[in-house]
Amino acid sequence: MLDRKKELLFKELKNIKDVCVGDSECFLRLPKNSPLKEEYKLLHKKLSTDEEVRAFSKVQNEVVETVIYRMMEMIDGYGTLPYSVDLIDLEKNESLRKSGELHDGFMNYLYEHEDQE
Repeated sequence: MLDRKKELLFKELKNIKDVCVGDSECFLRLPKNSPLKEEYKLLHKKLSTDEEVRAFSKVQNEVVETVIYRMMEMIDGYGTLPYSVDLIDLEKNESLRKSGELHDGFMNYLYEHEDQE
């Protein structure tokens, strides 16, 4: 069972992921609204069917999810960063890593919450 602070963190990270993927899909459908207008115009020409747009969104989702996962791994101490980083609950002055690794917790949170929406 996740502690409340981690659950709130993972919920916020999932929300960020969902908003980014949703924005990207909107930009694909309406390139003029994107800061990358020309790139999305090109993609819009290539990805025109609902099936193609869904595939694009799935790829975007995977990319954003993987970036968040890798950042959580880095905070957990994996990777090549030559110093340690942490996420601290300032109310308690405690590491969020105290009760388990963040990268595994994030993925478990996604597995539990992705299909419920």
